[in-house]
Amino acid sequence: MRTEDLRYLELLNRLRGGQSTIEDYQLLCTRIVGNPKLQASLRQKPWNETPILVFRNTLHTQINNRAVLNKAMEMGLRPTVCVAQDYFQGKLIDDLRLRKTILELPDYKTEHLPGYLPLVPGMPVLLTENVATELGLSNGTRGIFHQLVYEESS
Repeated sequence: MRTEDLRYLELLNRLRGGQSTIEDYQLLCTRIVGNPKLQASLRQKPWNETPILVFRNTLHTQINNRAVLNKAMEMGLRPTVCVAQDYFQGKLIDDLRLRKTILELPDYKTEHLPGYLPLVPGMPVLLTENVATELGLSNGTRGIFHQLVYEESS
């Protein structure tokens, strides 16, 4: 298929090279498959809540972080950021330089777990492990984050 729209063709070329711009995003937001008279935006429901499939975990993390910031701004809240606690041979890593280095590793080197996890009340979440299957809290369950409650381990 030959693309005759010069702006769209340039967008595709930048996208292939990882050089996308805000203007590219804005142009994509105007392209909805369906009724041409339909005035829809990717910033409106249900489009802004659809899953996004990506092939790189770092891109996935960036999209998630951006979604958290957008949700926080929408609600007038500040995100809570959970920092990973890394252990080696059952002991918490206490070397500050090593901890900082581990936190900065890309997700693909940390079993796809980010070093920093931003959360904001009202954001959608997806469980990635069985928490309490008897309560229906199992891998793949969707939910809404309300608040972070934790107990300090003794």
